[in-house]
Amino acid sequence: MAITDQNYFDIALLILTSIIASVIVTPLSVLLAKKLNIIDYPGRSSHHIHKNPTPRAGGISILISITILFLLFSLWQESEIIKLLIPSIIIFGFGLWDDRFGMDAPVKLLGQMIAIVILIYFDIRVQFLENQDFFIQFNSFSAYWIDIGITVFWMVGITNAFNMVDSMDSLAPGLARILSAFFFLITLISKQVPLIYLSGIIFGISWGINYFNAPPAKTFLGDSGAQLLGFLLAAIAIVYYPQSSSQQSSWFVPILLFSVPIFDTTLVTISRIRRGEPFYKANQDHTYHRLIAFGWDSSRAVASMHVYSLLSSLSAIIALYIAPIFANIIFSVWMFVFFGLIFFFERKFQLVNTDSQNSAM
Repeated sequence: MAITDQNYFDIALLILTSIIASVIVTPLSVLLAKKLNIIDYPGRSSHHIHKNPTPRAGGISILISITILFLLFSLWQESEIIKLLIPSIIIFGFGLWDDRFGMDAPVKLLGQMIAIVILIYFDIRVQFLENQDFFIQFNSFSAYWIDIGITVFWMVGITNAFNMVDSMDSLAPGLARILSAFFFLITLISKQVPLIYLSGIIFGISWGINYFNAPPAKTFLGDSGAQLLGFLLAAIAIVYYPQSSSQQSSWFVPILLFSVPIFDTTLVTISRIRRGEPFYKANQDHTYHRLIAFGWDSSRAVASMHVYSLLSSLSAIIALYIAPIFANIIFSVWMFVFFGLIFFFERKFQLVNTDSQNSAM
């Protein structure tokens, strides 16, 4: 599909309106969250270290802003966007209930599975094993069901990873800005207009949300906001199709784009399993908390995670446009860095904890 000058005008106006809408809507969402007592009180989550009660209005602001833009720009005409937004509302609903009343992990997973089943019903799923261009081939029946399993794993994993990485002011909104900017760029190249619009909306809203989430935060994303952003971005990664690239060069691109939330979730999961703790239990063992334990200040810790995301995302774009063998070498190098950093963080974190315990004796 050719992109016309009118499309470019609409896209620019859409992003500008997204920023303005979120800046206007967020303070109103904060007031609503306070009225409904959707507030994160100090000590409620052990991985949050804030000192003052803070509204969890991020999800409300994101959904209201998307609704406004949906109506203003007649996005109901884009069926692909509707197919992504319908299950996202379920993610938001379960997340909002968790923000207000709390929710056990199995119930959270149930809500995510309902949303993912709807997504798959709309035929939005991973299909790279069914692609004849992929370097591993299965029969059609096996390829279909393995792709379904990968879809479920991807959507659950990224939705929760984005929620888990939301451990400090500006961290998750900043990652959403970077990811949506790269999705905007690559979908613009592939001329997938609905994804261009949706990526632009998320990019603009993330700027507005970040204004109120920057230290000292006036609002948190909450489970409703973090999971909503994670789910939408993970779904965009599935729908995105690089028309000019080989499947052998593009299959790992989403992994590199989401490298920071994937890294953080992998790190804390490995760490908690090694310590005999439930991997879903909140704690101060995330990447951000470890950087602070090393003596870094908050701004530097957040900025370093944003830079890591930026570098891995740039590597992903480069991989799309080079020969498959070199693209996979880039991915292999990033995997070496990925697991090397996990080993370093685990060993260093143990040393820091040991030193802290010794100094307390």
